[in-house]
Amino acid sequence: MELAWFIRSSIISLAGFLSVVSASTSQQQCGGIGGPAGVRAGYWSPSSSRYSPVSSIDASLYTHLYYSSVSIDEASYAVAPQPTEEEGSLLAAFSGTVKSGSPSTKTMLSIGTNEYRVDASNAAFSTMASDKDLRGVFINSSVELARANRFDGLDLSWIFPVTQMDMENLGALLAEWRARIMEESATNSLSGPLLLTATLYFSNHMFDMPDGNLDYPIDDISDNLDWANILTFGFHGDSSVTTADAPLYDKSSHFSVSYGVISWLDAGVPPCKLVMGIPLFGRSWFLRNKAKNGLGSPTAAAGTKQSKSNQTGIIAYAETEEYLNSESTVVAYDNQSVAEYFYNGDLWVSFDGAQVVQQKLEFAARSQLLGYFLWTVGFDDSNSTISKKASESWHQYTQGGFGIMHAGGSNQYVAFNSSSVSLGSWYSKSLSCLLSSVLLLVILFH
Repeated sequence: MELAWFIRSSIISLAGFLSVVSASTSQQQCGGIGGPAGVRAGYWSPSSSRYSPVSSIDASLYTHLYYSSVSIDEASYAVAPQPTEEEGSLLAAFSGTVKSGSPSTKTMLSIGTNEYRVDASNAAFSTMASDKDLRGVFINSSVELARANRFDGLDLSWIFPVTQMDMENLGALLAEWRARIMEESATNSLSGPLLLTATLYFSNHMFDMPDGNLDYPIDDISDNLDWANILTFGFHGDSSVTTADAPLYDKSSHFSVSYGVISWLDAGVPPCKLVMGIPLFGRSWFLRNKAKNGLGSPTAAAGTKQSKSNQTGIIAYAETEEYLNSESTVVAYDNQSVAEYFYNGDLWVSFDGAQVVQQKLEFAARSQLLGYFLWTVGFDDSNSTISKKASESWHQYTQGGFGIMHAGGSNQYVAFNSSSVSLGSWYSKSLSCLLSSVLLLVILFH
């Protein structure tokens, strides 16, 4: 256990070291585009309105709330909500409802792949991004829709580009989008520029794509986005054995939160441009043999379809509580991966409880990330248990604790609990600590 703890600490030190190196070498000023000093975000889906209407959300727990999402019209390539009266009314009311409960919370309009028409929707994104005129149609319509419905920003949730040409065209789209936003704000005297974010793969390097492994356009992301929301969860939906679906660490594969964060930092994205995802859902399976119920146990099928997710194998955090409160449920915590799971009879569920969320946010704060987002807020329970835990932990680590957070509008860093630690001295100490950690690991495993 002590060795596992030390290895986790070493990885956290490495993440912090890489984030400082990234910040000190990047030409992009942290917060220079107008982004906030910290992000506590959440995605809200219109499909959750039947059990979690916007009016029920405690918006004060978030700095930013995303309406997720509208999509691209597959004929005109303009941005448009789904053609239903209900969606139109939800979209129109979203910003006003959020701000009535928390005036300081910013609202974001996410434009994403249509989950009911994934292939056709992604093909439309690819076609739009490949043509300058179509990019203009898309961009102009997005700005108009955001302004008409009083949103503070826009988000691209193209899940995912699948060719190298898609990636190059994505870079062009982001650059032109940023230029249009700045142009529009110059003629809009009532408000500042719209924020611009994107929801991206957990790693800067996409694995197992049809055209081989792909890399995101790092410079275009760093230069044009206020920040990137990285999808650090949902790693193992098709697994035939029980596994942690969003582990902080995984020594046997790339599919972990820590790998994803470090890959983006190592690629050169400043830590102040990264927001880490935390799931408010669990991954469920039925065990093939109830007596074999640990990690790596064979599964027979995905878990039962739940009312909130409306899909097999996905269970909202609120729905896990029925099992967590049962005396027949066994809950386990895996220290090595920082993951939690439970089993009840032949049902097995991987989920992020309060302890996991707290440790993930410690990692994010030590890595100097801009913040976190929750997916999706409608999956939390009626007491907003995880949303509150996340907000409290982030405040503890970045405002009153040991965390290191960037100062808005600057790429210099402020070390909390110290009035005299400079960037250079922290760099030297981090390097020394990293080298010492590596040396000790070599000795231990020799």
